[in-house]
Amino acid sequence: MIEKKTEIEAKFLCADALDFDALLGVVDILGFRFLKEEPRLQADIYLDTPQYTLLHSGSAFRIRQRGGSYTGAYKVACKQNGAIFERKEFEWKLSHDEIRLWNEEKKPTIPPAIMNELDLRGQTLRKVLVAETNRSAGIITSNDGFKVELSLDDVTFRGHRGQKKYREIEIELLDGQFEQFQALTQRLQNHFSLQPAADSKYKQGMMLVGKYGTSPA
Repeated sequence: MIEKKTEIEAKFLCADALDFDALLGVVDILGFRFLKEEPRLQADIYLDTPQYTLLHSGSAFRIRQRGGSYTGAYKVACKQNGAIFERKEFEWKLSHDEIRLWNEEKKPTIPPAIMNELDLRGQTLRKVLVAETNRSAGIITSNDGFKVELSLDDVTFRGHRGQKKYREIEIELLDGQFEQFQALTQRLQNHFSLQPAADSKYKQGMMLVGKYGTSPA
């Protein structure tokens, strides 16, 4: 089954000296509750056409492995306001047979509804970028139903031009008013003097280690 939603999140560059507990400490001072989650490791493989159709259109297609679970996702950029991004997201879980095909032949099984959204015009998808991420995350809530996920990602991008390290803070709105979300992200940005991230992880990784129009090593 495909889950379709609108994703609203703020993305900031994260300095090497800033750790996740420091972020949660400020959240506590601001009066929010938080539930810290276990750190998790995930690997994302991004796919695109030989002409980088998705990259140039502000979209991304990835297969994510987290433990024994594999999830496909297709994201389309809608609008951006400073550090806050709004995207249309389609997500689905791979079946046992789809996981086997992916691991043995690196061939994704793409649901027909996603193929219609992609509109590849006969082009095929191939691997262009790998992002290995150590994620520290927590759920932040308040009494009025406001809920966000705060995460700090330590990422290693691997692509045509080798590999690069990258650190990013993401704050995703899960429930509540956009104005509350905007106020929280602004206070965290001001407190830590955070610099907004330029774009999606896919585009960021391609800027660091990708090469347009050429197959990656």
